[in-house]
Amino acid sequence: MKTLFKNKFLQAAFLSTLFLPVSSWALFEARASYGLLTSKQDISNICQGSCTVPSNAPTIVPTYGFGADAIVKLPLIPIGFGIRYENMGLSADSSTIAAKIDYTRTAVLVNYRLIDTIVHFGPIFSYGISHTGSMTLKESGSTKVDLSSSTATSYSAGLELEVKPLIVIPIIVGAEAGYMSYKWSDVKNSIDSTTKSVDLSGTYIKVFLGLDI
Repeated sequence: MKTLFKNKFLQAAFLSTLFLPVSSWALFEARASYGLLTSKQDISNICQGSCTVPSNAPTIVPTYGFGADAIVKLPLIPIGFGIRYENMGLSADSSTIAAKIDYTRTAVLVNYRLIDTIVHFGPIFSYGISHTGSMTLKESGSTKVDLSSSTATSYSAGLELEVKPLIVIPIIVGAEAGYMSYKWSDVKNSIDSTTKSVDLSGTYIKVFLGLDI
């Protein structure tokens, strides 16, 4: 009888271990992402004082690009800490003015899982610790604005949703959406020494694919 009970207990323990969600065991999460950030920045305002006809500036479009996250988690605790890297850019054209923006952002991450089973859902926050950025505006082929900044400020707050298979298949897929503040303040235009400010703040969305190990 004792042997039968012991065997049943071992079987139950094995099955419960096998079917526990990945989040209960995973210590490290790595994921690649693709996303976009919308902005209400008026490019014609940046053209002011530098372009011949600032009103011809194109309407801004979302920046888009790739990124990567590395997140460390404590066992059985739904809080994670990590690093995020993003490489984003945009190109926009009108009849006479072409705009190009590129930037990179490295940020610290904190996330909290309100739901922490096979489906993970909860808030995620980031704060930028390192930035690079450049912006050029060309009017009829001639560069009118050339900005370069490494002193931007940024932060983001959003919600993430992940779907994760069982422990035998540690692949994760998911999406994240929220708001990001991203600002360059008082950047000198290398063409005419005027001072410009760029505000790329707005809503963002990204999708990602990764591993939980």
